[in-house]
Amino acid sequence: MTPFRMFAVFDEDTTARPPRGLDLDLRPHHSVFDEETSREHKRKCSMTLDECYAHSRPDSRQKVELGDGNGFTFELSPFCHHAHKDGVSVLFSGEVAEWPGIDMVQSAHDAFIRGEEADVSRNDATWLLDFYDTFKNFTSLDITDEALDSLARVRGQFAFIIYDQIQRRVLAARDRDGTQPLYWGGSQDGRFMFGTDLVDLMDCNPSATPFPAGTLYCSDENTMAVSPGEKGWVIAREPWPGHLMSFVRGHAVQNKWRGIRAIPRLDAQGMMCGAVYRVASERSVAGLVPDIA
Repeated sequence: MTPFRMFAVFDEDTTARPPRGLDLDLRPHHSVFDEETSREHKRKCSMTLDECYAHSRPDSRQKVELGDGNGFTFELSPFCHHAHKDGVSVLFSGEVAEWPGIDMVQSAHDAFIRGEEADVSRNDATWLLDFYDTFKNFTSLDITDEALDSLARVRGQFAFIIYDQIQRRVLAARDRDGTQPLYWGGSQDGRFMFGTDLVDLMDCNPSATPFPAGTLYCSDENTMAVSPGEKGWVIAREPWPGHLMSFVRGHAVQNKWRGIRAIPRLDAQGMMCGAVYRVASERSVAGLVPDIA
């Protein structure tokens, strides 16, 4: 078990879905207008959140309900925090010495020299909120440069999950060395989960996999016109499979960011049941030799 517990659950049919291939995307997705199914999905998400909270340490456990069954639960510690501002909630584990444009060590030193008291409310989760503010208004197609450039300049060890209720967006990332534990997976009944402890993701079928180090996940959605019958034509937004992008820089000019390899995952019967992702090596990006190390 990890020294702390961090967990997030989202309803795939209304909030976010894994990238294609994580679990083969075999289960049926129901329309967001199927109210009974939607209620059942939200109920199962809420139950999962409650179960994870119940299994956490009583002296440090916290639960954050984000609506529609989505939520976070975590064990508060010097290296695990939550913060919320303007419809954005973040869950952070690890320790960062420098966010892009913010040298926290230097800031603390300057405050000490000025004789100012330390702001105990400031932690890495609140710094992450400020950091997200710098690129939160991107569209899904614009994320690659601004957000990835920013993440590549973060100095520290981290894993985080962000839920932007205004943009209806989920993001998750893990430092390039994979120092902080983070797993992810989707269940057959439409729950999309992230967590630092595999025990909390046992419902993912066939199993949860490590979130790839040095990558950023971003959910996506589709805006469409649908006709639910007597109510006429309405505009609806439905989540599509999310994007997974590397923020590990390549050496070649034409390969600013290294690619991501999908390695087939087999179940106990030897059948392919999804994929494990990782950032490709420079050799495999260049196409010189297979990346099998």
